[in-house]
Amino acid sequence: MKGETNGVRNVVYDLSRINEWWLLSVGLVLFAYVPNVYSKSGNEFSPEFFGTLLARPPLYLALLTVFSAQIFLFASNDYFDRHVDALDPKKKTRNPVSNGTVTVPGVRALLIVTGIIPFAVAIYLGIMAFAFVAVSMFVFFFYTAPPLRLKNKPILDVMSHGIFVNTFPYFFCLVVLSDFSDGSVFLLAALMMRSAMAQLLQEIRDYNIDRQVEKNTVVVLGQKKAIWLVFSIYIVLFVTSATLLITYEFLGWGIPLYYIIILILCFSFIPIFRKLLIASEYSDEIEKLWMGQGRTNRWLVAQYFASFSVYFVIVFYLIMTGY
Repeated sequence: MKGETNGVRNVVYDLSRINEWWLLSVGLVLFAYVPNVYSKSGNEFSPEFFGTLLARPPLYLALLTVFSAQIFLFASNDYFDRHVDALDPKKKTRNPVSNGTVTVPGVRALLIVTGIIPFAVAIYLGIMAFAFVAVSMFVFFFYTAPPLRLKNKPILDVMSHGIFVNTFPYFFCLVVLSDFSDGSVFLLAALMMRSAMAQLLQEIRDYNIDRQVEKNTVVVLGQKKAIWLVFSIYIVLFVTSATLLITYEFLGWGIPLYYIIILILCFSFIPIFRKLLIASEYSDEIEKLWMGQGRTNRWLVAQYFASFSVYFVIVFYLIMTGY
């Protein structure tokens, strides 16, 4: 076991999951702000566009809220799961509270600071932003904290994670911008489905430990049925995305090609589901293909890099052709 330390780097860096989560959060914030500002600037990238992008409500304040709230979420998760994670060598290694990298007082101090910041900033961004932050922070805390511990409540564990956890950066910005256009709502729904899938896959991965100490959706369903449930959500997302993109092109209703990233990502997940559906042991496969020791693994990095590279080529073409 690592010797306990409580430096600022250990408290902030190890608990914040600063690597891929921060990059993903910036991307989701931009996915909310850029189309909204772009549509208000005459659909062209100009100095006025970039000036508006950084104007009120400030983009950097949205980022500060998102980062603080997510650090609060991750720190709460590691703090309240420290005893359960200690039962699994892999989870103990990646939980800085369980492995002794961060002390309990250090986590509590971080929770206080990151719990205050989102509320303070949200007041400036409006009453709706403040109300949304209040609900989200309640879910983030009691997702793992007793007595509610939502992650131990079948169905509620997947619903709370699906609606709030992975979706918070984008959902929060839509609330701030009061932007619930067809494309924004579609992307929000897609993120919610992806978030629900991620929670189910995490529970499938941790099934052997979880069933010894707690109860969740996968413990009730069993791993095999849960895998098919994840695959069903994936198929709904895939078919819905393809249908709405096609109907927009031919009938004028649906979502424009700027949202084709969801369909591209769906294609990129085909190898993952092909392996998971025929796997006999799910935990190791999910570690290799999806979770990567709790952080994005090399396969996932390559998958997302390739998907977004194709996407930005398509977007550049659409812009150049005046789509």
